Amino acid sequence: MNGKEEVWDKAEAFRREHLVGGLQHLPVDVFSLTELRLGLDVIPFDDLFAKYDSDAAITQDFTGIYVDTEAYVFWEKGPVWKQNRLRFSVAHELGHYVLHREVAARARFESFDDFARWTHSHGGQKYNLEQAANEFAGRLLVPVERLQQLYDEVRRPIRRATPALALLRGRSVGLR
Repeated sequence: MNGKEEVWDKAEAFRREHLVGGLQHLPVDVFSLTELRLGLDVIPFDDLFAKYDSDAAITQDFTGIYVDTEAYVFWEKGPVWKQNRLRFSVAHELGHYVLHREVAARARFESFDDFARWTHSHGGQKYNLEQAANEFAGRLLVPVERLQQLYDEVRRPIRRATPALALLRGRSVGLR
């Protein structure tokens, strides 16, 4: 990835292609998107968070997404913050699916532990890969048009208090 603008473009193209019909509403139904639209498996993984400090992880062959079993159980009835956290985590893994499949395909993994070690190092590029997946997730979950609308609604009172900060923060996420 050459920068966040390229990631944003890929996320918007992904939204146009895959968030159609009943998947167009907010919040994005990441599980229907993952399983029904993309044909990826959602695989509950006992203690994923405890063992790997992650709510979700793409499988090493990119055919599915592991989700922490406890977080997955709470998906329907848990607190909203847990639902939002898992939604972002799955969207983040979809970012890896879209952006990094080719990079990972060149490596061979014997086990999930090998894959986890690779993702935590990846020749010093881990931060860039993770930042790109975060940017993708943000754009997937919050369409830029909706973000611009909300920003415009709150910008007026914020600009009176801290005009430079409001302008800089908006620009950092591609808003006008």
